[in-house]
Amino acid sequence: MKSKIKQLIYFAICIPAIMLLIAYPGNKAMAQKGDKPLNPRLQSIAKGGSTANWVDFREGTSVNPTTIFTDFKDGFDLSDNDQMKVAKTVKDEIGFNHYKYQQYYKNLKVVFGEYIVHQNAEGFVQSANGRLISGLNLGSNASLSEKQALESALGFMKARKYLWQNPEMEKQLKSQEKNERATYYPKGELLYAPTKISNAVATDYKLAWHFKVYTDDPNVMAKSVYVDAITGAVINHVDIAMNCSGGSGTSAYNGSVSVSTNLSGSYQSLNNCQTTQIKVFNCAGGAAANNYYTDADNTWTDQSAVQAMYGAAQTYSYYNTTHSRQSWNGANGDLIAYNNAYAGQNNACWGCTGNQAIFYAGNTSAANDDWNTDDIMGHEFTHGVTQAAAGLVYSYESGALNESFSDIFGEMIESWSEGSCDYLVGADRGAIRSFIDPNSYSQPDTYLGTSWYTGTGDNGGVHYNSGVQNHWFYLLSEGGSGTTDFGSAYNVTAITRFKARLIAYRALDLYFTSSSQYIDARAATLRAAFDLYGGCSAEIIAVGDAWHAVGVESQSAQFVKSACGTYSSGEFVQAISQLNSGGSGCATVANSATNIVYFTARDRVVLSPGFIATAGGKFIAYLEPCSSTMWKGGNDNAPMSDPEKGIKNMVPIVSAKEAAKTTPAIAESISINPNPFTTSFELSINSKQEVKAQVTIFNSLGSKVDAKAGINVSKGFNKIHFDGASLSKGVYMVEINMNGEKTVKKIVKL
Repeated sequence: MKSKIKQLIYFAICIPAIMLLIAYPGNKAMAQKGDKPLNPRLQSIAKGGSTANWVDFREGTSVNPTTIFTDFKDGFDLSDNDQMKVAKTVKDEIGFNHYKYQQYYKNLKVVFGEYIVHQNAEGFVQSANGRLISGLNLGSNASLSEKQALESALGFMKARKYLWQNPEMEKQLKSQEKNERATYYPKGELLYAPTKISNAVATDYKLAWHFKVYTDDPNVMAKSVYVDAITGAVINHVDIAMNCSGGSGTSAYNGSVSVSTNLSGSYQSLNNCQTTQIKVFNCAGGAAANNYYTDADNTWTDQSAVQAMYGAAQTYSYYNTTHSRQSWNGANGDLIAYNNAYAGQNNACWGCTGNQAIFYAGNTSAANDDWNTDDIMGHEFTHGVTQAAAGLVYSYESGALNESFSDIFGEMIESWSEGSCDYLVGADRGAIRSFIDPNSYSQPDTYLGTSWYTGTGDNGGVHYNSGVQNHWFYLLSEGGSGTTDFGSAYNVTAITRFKARLIAYRALDLYFTSSSQYIDARAATLRAAFDLYGGCSAEIIAVGDAWHAVGVESQSAQFVKSACGTYSSGEFVQAISQLNSGGSGCATVANSATNIVYFTARDRVVLSPGFIATAGGKFIAYLEPCSSTMWKGGNDNAPMSDPEKGIKNMVPIVSAKEAAKTTPAIAESISINPNPFTTSFELSINSKQEVKAQVTIFNSLGSKVDAKAGINVSKGFNKIHFDGASLSKGVYMVEINMNGEKTVKKIVKL
């Protein structure tokens, strides 16, 4: 580990200058879709590099997460007819509060108008992300009734039969939702919907009726259908059913496994040993009603039934143990698998029957031919996780990310149950995709590169373009070096799949919205790595390097690589590892006349020709201290007693062989409140033992401005008061040394 002692490079510039620290060719990032300039109203409180879709708030600002869209309504380009309503609030394992807002226009929902506000454990709103649809100018009165619009939707679908016409499926829905009034019969919602999925703007929107239409026809997939509320035309449709196309091959077993069943005369394929019920139904190739598999002595010989039962249970166990998630919806929703659903179909699908999974049979009548291997089972149920957590629309880039997350966690569930990871989707019965070499399966490994799909088929290439994030996950987990399709060299240091999956899950669960694109995936995973491991950790650098390796390099609000543009009035520009300014056509101007412009990075700040500091201004470039890990327990290599199972409370789950026998951290948690402060602040330490502590405060130039030594820290919760009235306004670093274990926190005085 690198030293946590602060290192600084300081420049006080009073004359016009062009400064060259290190001759380094600038890397001009490839243009990505989805960027929108930040409104000037927000520029005063946002860090450099922020966009309308990803805002990183400056230290020293004060944003109220519950009133942000009224306090800064014009800053988010919202009109008097726009309202932002909190749809969900989540407090995560490390104390962050996440407020997920839904946009409404004239009191009707705006599809894709979503924004998430993130407040850290110390109460500071540090970032916000999402998309808002500004400039809407539409009426709110429908010409078509809900009934007329539904007739239009069904005329578009043309299915031979629908699920609400299947009494058995209606019965199962009522049981799953524990609601006797539940039905698949479509209920219309009047809202504003776009005529296209990708990068929709206000002029693409119309007043529309929305229906979810579930079919009982294997040739017609379930869809969300949007009907123009004025003309009755279908303006858009998106598959609800999320499926993976199959190949050919043989299925493999997991050997002798344990399954949990229910005794009711005979043993049934119903696992009700936890609040979440896991149900596996035998559809007999579509020839019979949906019934449980049964066995007389609970020693099962039906290999297909056992595989489905085991895979579903392993999926539940993985999410519950690794991510503290109870079932696909996080609320103990039943896991239902319809096994051998249709004869002659090589496929598997989620959402064909609402919040349930169907596993289609293969081309033969073999007992082990169904598409229910552990990774495919995990893949399909992960579509449910994505549906509940982020709602990624199943189309174009957002659909590709949706598919990729299912591939990623399908492999992690297979790893969980089998103890190893092959990074091949469906390999047990014949691989259909590869994380290691996506090109070998006609998938891209570089954004917009070789094999990138640009057509309208496959919902805009969701099963093709998912290869980019799959390859990112592989490189992040296992490392690798090479050259992208566009000639950029890369070298990624592995962080293991155990850490990579925690970063991917946190990003999906807390930072993605329904219309997130690849640019947002980069920003979301960087933010998740920052939350879990800190801003100068090896993990966050690996996340950024891995996105570079797959060609997703547009600068997000959280971390930039090349600081192009003009900066003023105390702005902060932050890089993951190295920050480049100037060079290769990248003009960088620090023109603050009365305040300081800060450039921060972990490894180096590079000023090339093209960097200009205005006369009279001040510019400071410094290297961030390596903050301590943010894992509960403070030790990200805690020994595990059970391979692949691990423990909860945000400790990485690793195999016994990989677990390091290290000394536990002294501090359970360390925080500073208030931050920012005006006259004084308190340092809160939750210690595991009695120790002596020394606290030292450094200013932004690296000079020591205050220190307290010999502080008695007792076991448990401690508060240490600091009077900062004499300190000047600015950014400070607080170093806490407890028996040689150093933690550095940033604090701001207003």
